[in-house]
Amino acid sequence: MSTKASGDIKLRLDYWNCRGRAQSVRYMLEDIAYTHKNVDYKEDLELLENAAELWPKRKSDESISGPFHNLPVFHWNETDTFGQTLTIGQLLARKFDLYGKVTSSITDEDLLHGYIDGVVSCAYTDVISSVLMCIWTCTQFGDNNNPSNRFAAKILNDLKALNDLLKKSSTSFYYDQPEPTIADYFVLEAFTITRDYHQELIPNEEDVQALMKLERIMKERPALANYFNKGSLFKRFTGSPKEIEYMATLAATKK
Repeated sequence: MSTKASGDIKLRLDYWNCRGRAQSVRYMLEDIAYTHKNVDYKEDLELLENAAELWPKRKSDESISGPFHNLPVFHWNETDTFGQTLTIGQLLARKFDLYGKVTSSITDEDLLHGYIDGVVSCAYTDVISSVLMCIWTCTQFGDNNNPSNRFAAKILNDLKALNDLLKKSSTSFYYDQPEPTIADYFVLEAFTITRDYHQELIPNEEDVQALMKLERIMKERPALANYFNKGSLFKRFTGSPKEIEYMATLAATKK
């Protein structure tokens, strides 16, 4: 993992104390900080427990809520501030060479970036965001009258498509890359957040073998292994006030 940035670099992520929309970026930042000793990375947490009381005022402060008055917000060297998950991830990928290298089958760098971004978009927009929507809307599986239930079938099909695409790679990572790209970090979260939310959204075992291998290899990376061993992954998925009760109801239906 090389970098286009030189000198000492300070990176700061502001987000809620849940997995939410920023978990893929957290994985990227953990790996970047471990690999690049000139990078000082920290995360400032906004506490969901205080959101109702404090966030309305803090939201109006762009140094906290960024240009879009929402989280996540990312600070580069305390001089530049960015919002939106995909923007943050893609900025990190460009700065720290996480778009991969051209190969014998993809010889154009711009085309490679397009392929990689396609995987990222599917993982984030079609899977991760859909899982979060299911939780916010308290989707009841099998209830065909619930409009949000359509997300369930789509999530399953998208994960199968991500698995089938990964199977075509000659390496463990997308598009024949020897090291993970931004795509692999986002797919790691797409697969694991879905499984941790509800096993029924995971395709049959034969249709997730490549994703299972990716998860294993990614979690063996020193920075991520340390992250998981410390228990840094939040159990809470969203800021929904109904999440705890909803997840308990789901767990009861599985018994």
